Amino acid sequence: MPKNKKTSRKGKEMQYDRENLKRALDAVKSTGLSIRKAAAKYGVPKSTLADRVTERVGENARPGRRPALPESVEQKIVDSLKQAARQGMEVSRKQLLERTGQICRKLNATPFKRLIPSKDWWEGVKKRHPELSIRRPEKLASSRASMLNPVVVSKYMDDLVSLLHTLGIGGKPKQIWNCDETGRSFEHSPVRVIAEKSSRNVLGRTSNSRTNVTIMACINAAGQKMSPMLIVKGKTSVSVHGFNTEAAPPGSKWAWQENGWMNDRLGEQWFRDVFLKECGAARPQLLLLDGHSSHESFAILQLASENDVQIMCLPPHTTHILQPLDRTVFGPFSAEYNKACSAFITLSTNTASPG
Repeated sequence: MPKNKKTSRKGKEMQYDRENLKRALDAVKSTGLSIRKAAAKYGVPKSTLADRVTERVGENARPGRRPALPESVEQKIVDSLKQAARQGMEVSRKQLLERTGQICRKLNATPFKRLIPSKDWWEGVKKRHPELSIRRPEKLASSRASMLNPVVVSKYMDDLVSLLHTLGIGGKPKQIWNCDETGRSFEHSPVRVIAEKSSRNVLGRTSNSRTNVTIMACINAAGQKMSPMLIVKGKTSVSVHGFNTEAAPPGSKWAWQENGWMNDRLGEQWFRDVFLKECGAARPQLLLLDGHSSHESFAILQLASENDVQIMCLPPHTTHILQPLDRTVFGPFSAEYNKACSAFITLSTNTASPG
């Protein structure tokens, strides 16, 4: 005979209606009905009703286990999630759990066994805030992704104008910023050279190193720039020692990452140590950026909200046209970088030649 399965504690919780609990509480307070009789009449646990009658638990307290985080902290997280979704920078469940764990460590609160919330915590958040859900983004066909949609672009421009008007900074270009990142490899693209028309192959010397450096840049509508952040490949600060950091632009921030890429942690570091320190004291500020995951970090959205910085995301698959840095800075920078590398290698080769 198979053993009978025990009913889990979780299955016994919330076996009553909240409206019935309110009716039972009203009956005790208004008619003088005993707690035991009111609980039996309306089908609610006697201990639950007693807690509310004695005001040990508030009338509006949610039934079940107490949430791991204070209600004010959880509500702030939920508000940030909604704001991120409205701005087109939706946060994944993994990003939410990791960021919530960071918040707990900053608050010196460790309600979670492994320092970060589990999926069960997220399920509880969804029950307490049914307006939230997990959605799978729709795929965009490559044929559509390669083309600009006039409707999308027009809506973005209208939204941008409306936001500038709402913030009152339409005529204040120093408070309108755009950030983006670009990568540069030591194996550069050789510049064009003069050769005979009959030449089959024209070779250009390049470096044998494929080391890549990621550059995080930010400019405003007045043409001012912030200090760049340069990210090199490495696991510790020792990886930076191989670079001539003193020759970098004044104020440059150096960082490292295992693949030499920007990530959530470095994005938050850049926003706190570069943007907030160099954007000026005027408020509000507007920061335009694309939808890269390192830019839409949950931490950045919270820091922006706390410091009166409005973030607006560019429409997906339009940055090659709408991204100001791509159109005005990175193109000329790439051309000048290739010229400088070609000139350096030519000079080094001639210096090393005998005679």
